[in-house]
Order: sequence, then C-alpha cells, then structure tokens
Amino acid sequence: MTSEFDRLQTEPQTKIDIGQLAADERMVVAQIQIKGTVGVTASDSVGNFTGVYYLAGDERAAAERFVVENRAALDAVDFSTRNPISTSVDREVYDWILHFLGERELERYETVVIERRPDGTIWCLGRQRYEETPMRRYTESGTGSARIDGLTLADLYAAFEGMITESALVAHPAISGDVREVLDAFRQSPEFGCVPTTVDGELAVEKDK
Repeated sequence: MTSEFDRLQTEPQTKIDIGQLAADERMVVAQIQIKGTVGVTASDSVGNFTGVYYLAGDERAAAERFVVENRAALDAVDFSTRNPISTSVDREVYDWILHFLGERELERYETVVIERRPDGTIWCLGRQRYEETPMRRYTESGTGSARIDGLTLADLYAAFEGMITESALVAHPAISGDVREVLDAFRQSPEFGCVPTTVDGELAVEKDK
C-alpha cells in the first residue's frame, strides 16, 4: 500500500499525488472536482473550488470535507436551480453537499429517506426511488414519495392517537403523495415508538402505549 493511499484511507484529502498510487489503488480513487480536468497531481484548487480526493464509499465524508474547504464559494451558489456543483458531481455527492450546507437535512434508513428543507418542507422518499431515479424523486403523484407542509414529522405523529392508518394520513391536509412512505418513516426512525400493522387491509403503525 502506498503512503498516498494510506492517507486516503484515513480521510478524504485535498492534495494527493495520483502518480504515486498503484494501479489498483487509482481504480478506487474519486474526486469532487467542479472545474478543470484531473491531472497527475492535485493543485490547491480547481477553478474557484478546492478539489477533494476520496475512496469510493467515502462520499459522505468527502462532501463534508468539500463544504469545509469551500464554504465561502459555496455560499455564493444558487442551489434552487442547476448550478456548477449539481452538473459536476454525482447525485449522491451533491445530496451530501446540500446536507452539510444546511440546504437539506437527510436521514437515510433501510427503505426510506427523510429529507427536511429550510423552508419547513419534508419529503419522505422510498430509498430505491431516491437512489435509482433521482430526477423523479419529488412528485406528489404516483408512488414512492410524499410531501409534508406546515408540520414537522413529530407534530404529525403527535396529531394521532393509538393507530395511524393510510386513510387517516390521506385525509390530513398537510400531506400529499404516497402516504405509505410517511408510515415507513414513522416505522424506521428511532424518533418514533411504533410498530407496523394493518387495519382493515390497509397499512398502519400502532403507537406505543
């Protein structure tokens, strides 16, 4: 193992001499790079942004390091539309960059992702939909995504007594979309004490007594 690869195993790096890596090591090294082309040796910055090298699988840590290194430049980016960050990095990395910037707050569980936004909007998204069809995540029609407006997830949970059913959530004015994802969020988040069940053939969760 080369010393450069050993450094990457410790944490993502802003300066790595790619030429010093073994061939098999280079295959698992990636970079968050916003402008320019990856060279043999990383420079201090790529365009207006400092690049970050990381090992495949360390996307979250790499995004966090990228935000720390580039906070001032990132504060000038309009994340409400397509931007140099969104068009330069993989979607997973982009999501984690938004998370560490405070533009999104992500909680990932086995089959559901909870995404909270600064304006108070909450999305409960099926994890498969979230990861495999990122451009079709946010829809209030079809299956796999639900939107909650005007309430926190905890407030919504507290609004019901005993049993929370699909039909009860469908009738709630704060929710639109596939309410089964909300039930899945309640079931998997450690914030809520409940167990999955069914009521008259529909999915539900039963709150702890």
